[in-house]
Parts: sequence; C-alpha cells; structure tokens
Amino acid sequence: MKLKLSENWTKKLLSYPETGMGYQRVDIVLKSGQVIKNIIVLNAEELVLPEEYAELRVEDVSDLIVQKK
Repeated sequence: MKLKLSENWTKKLLSYPETGMGYQRVDIVLKSGQVIKNIIVLNAEELVLPEEYAELRVEDVSDLIVQKK
C-alpha cells in the first residue's frame, strides 16, 4: 500500500540524502506513540506500507526519522 505524503513531509525528506536511488528508509512515529520501523519512501513523496497499515492516514504521522546508511 502506498500513502502520499503532504508537502511538509516531502520538504523535510528532501533535506536528507537518499538511502538509494530514488528512495529513503525511515521510521514513522505516529501520534499514538507507535513507531513503524524500516519503511521505504519513494521520491520523498510516497510511503510504501505493509497491508497491516492500510488504515493509516498521513494525519496520524507525528514524525519521520530518516535512517542513516
């Protein structure tokens, strides 16, 4: 499942280097306090989420932490 990020998240991600060509690996911190680890973001715009997070909305995200290589 892919989740389109808001412009604010895209701007933040663009300030960090890519993990690989056209993608970054991030940990997603949710407003509930839950952390979803090791998620791919394509072109700083789309989260690629496992199906178990199909109900997740971009409004549920409180932070994106870019993983270091």
